[in-house]
Amino acid sequence: MKFNAHGGISILELFLYFPSFLVAVYICYRHGFGRSSGWIFTLILCLIRIIGACCQLATYHSESQGLFETTIILDSVGVSPLLLATLGLLSRCIDSIKETSTFPLSAIHFRLIQLLITIGLILSIAGGSNGTSSDGTFKVQTTSKVGIILYIVAYVALALTALLTSFKLSHAESGEKRLLLAVILALPFILVRLVYSTLAALTHFHDFNLLTGSVAIFAIMAVAMEFAVILIYLVIGWRTNVIPASQRGPIMSRPWKGNLDGAISRPGGRRGRRQGPIHGLVSAAVAAAQQQPAQQSR
Repeated sequence: MKFNAHGGISILELFLYFPSFLVAVYICYRHGFGRSSGWIFTLILCLIRIIGACCQLATYHSESQGLFETTIILDSVGVSPLLLATLGLLSRCIDSIKETSTFPLSAIHFRLIQLLITIGLILSIAGGSNGTSSDGTFKVQTTSKVGIILYIVAYVALALTALLTSFKLSHAESGEKRLLLAVILALPFILVRLVYSTLAALTHFHDFNLLTGSVAIFAIMAVAMEFAVILIYLVIGWRTNVIPASQRGPIMSRPWKGNLDGAISRPGGRRGRRQGPIHGLVSAAVAAAQQQPAQQSR
């Protein structure tokens, strides 16, 4: 495969995201690597973009279906870390508000948004793995389309949450108010990135094809928008004070796995570990991916 403009974008991403990855590691070291802390997802997105760029560049030496699938999957899952990072920053800001005032949202609302984003992520991965054929062409799957719709619903929920938070912002600590400002600055960039993914998944415009579409549009609406959000969140993470885990509020410290009324029994009378709905969805997606090669080999 001949080197083209997509390769140039990959080199640019390596130039941008490798130093950002190092900064994200330091910020996560300061604030903690817990998933309720939004900065862990800036680290994850930096890593996704570095790996994705390397895979894209590798396709110029080996045009294997596996490399194309990996590149498509990593390109399509970029929205979820942005949304989860935004959710984490809002969690911390609202916890600060709830210390001195009432707030209409609780941890369960954030877990629902979190669940929407996670399901969208799983469907995007499934759609990317099934949409690439052996000849290198790509067809958007229904699972990818549903995943994008869930991202849109989650984005609307986050925007409404940010709006509600702005009405109560005076009750937050002075240092925590900047978190909402960062979210408000980032939301338009996330929206443009989401519009690009929506047009790529739900329309037939050639310019938005993930493999053969316009490189200029991809660079502006996807690469630039993602990096703008990462830059905003890294800057705010660098300047924001650290909150020890013991002092975090109920929303920020919410569990990421649901609790069941009783442990799951295993053979021999052993008690299994409690599993949440997100873990179950991930397990189902893995099982489906494992079954597909078996069905194709028959």
